[in-house]
Amino acid sequence: MNQRKIGTLPLCCMMIGSVLGSGIIILPPLALDAAGPWAIVGWILTVLFGVAFAYLFAKIGTFYPGEGGAASAVDKAFGSAAKRLATYTLSGAVLFGPVAVILTIVEYLPPAVRPDNPMGRAAIGAAIQIVCTGLLLSGLKNMSRFTLVLATTATLLLLAGSGMVLFTHVGPIAPLPEFNGSGFGYTMLLLFWAVVGWEVVGNFGDEVVDPRRTVPRAAVVAAIVIGVVSLAVAGALQYGQLPPEAGHGVSTLLYPLFGAFAPWVMCVLTVALCTTTYLVIVGAVARLLAHLSRESGLPDVLDCRNKHNVPWVGVVFYTVIHLCQFGLVGLDALDLAGLVALADGFFLANALLGTLAAVRLFVTPLPRIVAVLLSLGVFAVLTQAHWPVLMILSGMLLFVVYRARTRVLQAG
Repeated sequence: MNQRKIGTLPLCCMMIGSVLGSGIIILPPLALDAAGPWAIVGWILTVLFGVAFAYLFAKIGTFYPGEGGAASAVDKAFGSAAKRLATYTLSGAVLFGPVAVILTIVEYLPPAVRPDNPMGRAAIGAAIQIVCTGLLLSGLKNMSRFTLVLATTATLLLLAGSGMVLFTHVGPIAPLPEFNGSGFGYTMLLLFWAVVGWEVVGNFGDEVVDPRRTVPRAAVVAAIVIGVVSLAVAGALQYGQLPPEAGHGVSTLLYPLFGAFAPWVMCVLTVALCTTTYLVIVGAVARLLAHLSRESGLPDVLDCRNKHNVPWVGVVFYTVIHLCQFGLVGLDALDLAGLVALADGFFLANALLGTLAAVRLFVTPLPRIVAVLLSLGVFAVLTQAHWPVLMILSGMLLFVVYRARTRVLQAG
């Protein structure tokens, strides 16, 4: 066996950690604020979305394994122009999303050590960013060992805390109030952050043992675990009744188990999940850019590798961009919620391209039906994105169409 390649369990833990990530920490309270009691309905729909995404993109990963990932399926379905658009949207999402992930770690530091000013929080975020860059450059084998421990620890903590609250601290459950369409629509946009990560599972295919068997197995187990954890956390936070000293947000779920030590345990949990998300998403996109540099107009330097076969130029590029954004955070020009909303729009556009490609490529009924339903759902949520993001996406589409048309005319 190639010692650089990983098997089912490490890949499964990478999926769990990357998809749960910062979303399971920041989204439950945001969903409650936006949708109120209807938040739990949003979470149920999101879990169904997640299972469908896991199934669909695992299928894509088995048919198109390699660093191109879902973009290779888009190329097969719609041509190279669509593949470039998929690359632009995913790359755009990774310009903003990872900073939100790391800021989540900073926001959940215990009060005793968390800075009370934007510049201090930005400095800690930048330091965490540099550590993550070092882990990315160490290679997938070393990275997977690290994420195996982190994802397992975080999952067990979330299940234990949520289970304790659901069994011992739940009060009377009131009926749902009148439905608020606008609030629920915005909630679904935010909750899409909870399924981000499935679209990059195929990008590590070249570094996985027997991807046609390993990727689907890992995806099935990961989807089940993520669904159970998400509903447990959302339900416990919405229906649990805990004393004021328990704090706020997801950290309250750890109070029945750890008491005054809950903020410190929450810090460990947040570091575990968010670090895994950062490593998987940025590592996957760096590999995608390296793959495309070999067959399109992207600079060849993006495919420069270190001794661990990591495309280090792409990793360093994103590191620099993210460090600049931490500077803006320090100046109070960017915040966590804004970064999530920006990244979600790009992730949604990328996911829509992947699901539409699956509609065209798959011929068997089940995956094709799943792809059609997902495409409709993703498009509906995408319409809730902020107008600047929709304008940028429209500009990307027009640019890709213009470039494709120009090449056709030149060839003719």
